[in-house]
Amino acid sequence: MQKPIFMITRADDCGSNHSANLGILKALEGGVLKNVSVMAACPAAEEAAMMFAGRTDICFGLHFVLNAEWDNIKWGPVSDPAAVPSLVETSGFFSQSPSYFKEHPPVMAEVMTELEAQFQKLGELGFHIRYVDTHMMPDWVIPGLEDELRAWCSARGLIYWGDYLFQDLDVSDGDDPVADHINQVESLRAGQYLLVTHPAVDSEEMRALGNAYESGPQIAKNRQNDSLFWANPQLSAEYRRRGIHPIRYDEAENPGRT
Repeated sequence: MQKPIFMITRADDCGSNHSANLGILKALEGGVLKNVSVMAACPAAEEAAMMFAGRTDICFGLHFVLNAEWDNIKWGPVSDPAAVPSLVETSGFFSQSPSYFKEHPPVMAEVMTELEAQFQKLGELGFHIRYVDTHMMPDWVIPGLEDELRAWCSARGLIYWGDYLFQDLDVSDGDDPVADHINQVESLRAGQYLLVTHPAVDSEEMRALGNAYESGPQIAKNRQNDSLFWANPQLSAEYRRRGIHPIRYDEAENPGRT
């Protein structure tokens, strides 16, 4: 490959549960995964801190949570729900979809209160946060949130993921996802790209997830495939052989607002 390709390699949903933490731990063995986004509002955030927070080879991000998409697994704000009532349903938990906010516009001050609470929690757990991205992308639904997040990040010397949106790629569900990925990359122009995944291990815990759009067993299978994709030594070998550079967010060039 004669053209420089820089790939922001990212794993989401760290801290969402034990199986996700284990899948990310496995994924990191391959050496290609450079960015891990952590969910402060979820039950395994403390475990994630014990497993990962001391690592300097990873660029950690806050995976800002305002929604909980599964039918039977719920989570709510780090803040007192009474302090952020526009962010939760009557149950005190987050809604399943950002589309909830179209009919129930949140109070921006409450959104930012919750953002600060999630950020502070991860800092207290020992994570050195370098970037902020969003779970289920409420910043694409809530008017003005992109600008608020960008300003908030800028004031703290953090990277807002929306300023680093390159053509994003997916891991295929074919028989050889590494070969499929390399073939896809070879068709790209020189530049920076983004590959976001959700590594986990296939377990009863993962199979308890699910909603009307995706079953628990399918989620568990897909996320285990993501973990095995990153851990596959063939992936790192192909990256080295072809001159593909996996990079952290804090190593990427900022192209400005897209």
